[in-house]
Amino acid sequence: MDKMKTGALIKEARIKKNYTQSELGALLGVSNKAVSRWEKGESFPDVGLLENLATTLDLHIQDIVTGNKCSFDETALIEIVRAAKLQQRENKRKIIRHCLQILPIICCIISGFSALGNNSFIFDSKPVWVYLMLMIITFGMTALVCSSNKQLNTNSNKFSTISKLISTLTLIGSTLSTWIIMLKTANGSIPFGMEPSSIGPFMNNILIFAFTVNLILLIIQMYKYEKHDEAIHWGWFISIASIYIATLYGDCMHNMNSFQGMTKDLIIRTAIVAIVAGISVIATTICSTSVLPRH
Repeated sequence: MDKMKTGALIKEARIKKNYTQSELGALLGVSNKAVSRWEKGESFPDVGLLENLATTLDLHIQDIVTGNKCSFDETALIEIVRAAKLQQRENKRKIIRHCLQILPIICCIISGFSALGNNSFIFDSKPVWVYLMLMIITFGMTALVCSSNKQLNTNSNKFSTISKLISTLTLIGSTLSTWIIMLKTANGSIPFGMEPSSIGPFMNNILIFAFTVNLILLIIQMYKYEKHDEAIHWGWFISIASIYIATLYGDCMHNMNSFQGMTKDLIIRTAIVAIVAGISVIATTICSTSVLPRH
């Protein structure tokens, strides 16, 4: 198979039929981006679509497979079988990629509910290394998903710009508010005129808000990547960093013995999140420039 020749043939036939990419995609039940990828030679139509595609564009199946208008021969049949096998492998890779996307979400939910919610959720003692392990799994699996893309996207559409802004603001906001409240309280100054008994619940609510917002953002971003082929951007990692800052701060707050000890713990946990997030972004950028597109 020659994807470039097949793409050129599909484009030529589409234009001849006066179809736009969106119209052809609607007739076939695929997105206009899928049609665009075919025509650019970035991917090959699914074998299950070949008959419908050939009929729609007045082509023969073997024309699409070989990229040339020709009479049927054994070579075309061999190529069709080969295409089917290749797409079976691609379907298996998609299943693996789906698992890689679901696992980070599960890790985030377990971490957040256990650290910020019910004290008896999942594990009673909740040693901090469990959260750190879940964080490393989350960043690692997300980096693997991102690395399957051609490159980490530096351009922005409206949603990616908004999601980066929200995730960055919630990360900064939850971090600063925790530190300000903690330091003021340690110095004997109750912030915002609150009752001492309300400080803990107030801080926990801030962290829950940051966690929830960024978990929703992460789910939407992964969905748009998978279903609408939107490119990866560094906002994914900011959202994950916000989630685990909230998780680790919440765990620290629920298990603190003194404000002095809490200060040290917060510094260490903040540094760990920053280091793991930085390594993940760097590793993703390096790996994504050396692999083929995911489609």
